[in-house]
Amino acid sequence: MNMDKIDKLDQLADAVDEKLCDLIEKGELKDLKENLGNISSELSERYSISITLNLEIVDNVRNKSISLVKNGFNCVGHETPYQITSSCSSYHTYIVKGERLKVPHDYCPQCWGDWDFKLDNGKCPECGIRLGKDIFLLLDTDVCPNCEEGNVTHNNPICEKCGYNVDTEMIRWG
Repeated sequence: MNMDKIDKLDQLADAVDEKLCDLIEKGELKDLKENLGNISSELSERYSISITLNLEIVDNVRNKSISLVKNGFNCVGHETPYQITSSCSSYHTYIVKGERLKVPHDYCPQCWGDWDFKLDNGKCPECGIRLGKDIFLLLDTDVCPNCEEGNVTHNNPICEKCGYNVDTEMIRWG
């Protein structure tokens, strides 16, 4: 996805999540949560029920979507409903056919299919694009692409946190 557009979507995702958390904290969704619990208690333990608000971008040509944020409630059987939240994983920038694209790291930047652990599994399981051959991960920060907690630099390509050594066949410095 285009760099400017994904940044705007990320800001919208943050705003959606913040607003929903605020509504939940203020008790504005209390009736929905209670109704969810009441209905769930009448069902078999094998079922769970969720009420969620999802922000996702859908590509109608690819027939794929990228989930940016999910927030709501879930309930199993006679248990008390609990809040569920999920935001997209961190974004990574890629060079695909000479174009800079940015997507959550667990998606393929070309087909938007699920593709987690790219550094260990360098081929997209859905479209077959290969990291280091067809696309490259662009490191435009010093955050380790493996653990996302340590730092790597062009001069020091080994993460002090996880020991990952930047593979310059798959990764380009930006």
